[in-house]
Amino acid sequence: MRSQLLPSMDHVSSRSPTKAKALRLAGAIILIVGLVAGFLNPLLAIVPCYIAYLLLRRGKKHAVQIGDSVLKDDGRPPVLYLRSFKDEEHDSSVFHRFKNLASSDKTWLAETVPNNGVQEQDALGYVFRKIGPYIALGKPGEELAELGSSKLYASNDEWQNTIRAFFEKSRLVVFRAGVTESLKWELAEIVRTLNPRKVLMVLPIKEGDYRSFIQWANSIMPKRFPQDYPSSRLVKFDNGWKPSYLPQGRTLIGSLAPFCTQNGIILKETYWEKILEHNGLRW
Repeated sequence: MRSQLLPSMDHVSSRSPTKAKALRLAGAIILIVGLVAGFLNPLLAIVPCYIAYLLLRRGKKHAVQIGDSVLKDDGRPPVLYLRSFKDEEHDSSVFHRFKNLASSDKTWLAETVPNNGVQEQDALGYVFRKIGPYIALGKPGEELAELGSSKLYASNDEWQNTIRAFFEKSRLVVFRAGVTESLKWELAEIVRTLNPRKVLMVLPIKEGDYRSFIQWANSIMPKRFPQDYPSSRLVKFDNGWKPSYLPQGRTLIGSLAPFCTQNGIILKETYWEKILEHNGLRW
């Protein structure tokens, strides 16, 4: 089974430490320019600061470790993240983070985690790496993986066995709800093989997407999801797969506290971590 947890040998990454340094330097310079311009007029800071953010983020993608290196360096049981490649690609578009500005605040994972996929994955990755390596399968053929989870790569013939292997050894499993065929197989395997208490589900942001999800998911789940959009997008389960919706916390660790507690995990935040998250600087 060990070989199934290593990246496919034919995966080619364009990660470059040299590019990472150059992008970070350019981002830092533009950020400084933006902040100086902001002293003259706050509106002048918006564009350069956002450009700086994009450059710094791309630089981080060039520097991030791939999944097999993370697993070799960290012997703790991993946290497995399952999601749709299509959803992740959509989330990574430059202007996607502004798309859900009009959505209700109840769709935020925490008071400090806005409802866009990029920031959500950064936030979830930050929290779950406190518990173990936060691992996901990477999209075949991608040159630079999205941030949040560390990526492993498997061929079309191997990916299901790789997921099964991770089910056996993962401490927790995070399932982001969607509508693709691969997610249907993964949810069926989750219900068939996993302890429900170790599963966290992240529901779609939009009500229409939620209805599309439960249309097929309720044929798999032992206990059905409600037809009406629930009070929270974060869902934990009891031993009989009865869903419970986690109330929105001030921070993401606060939101996830009931889920972590039922798995014997106590997460703590330093005062400095809370300050960074409160001001939107962590993600």
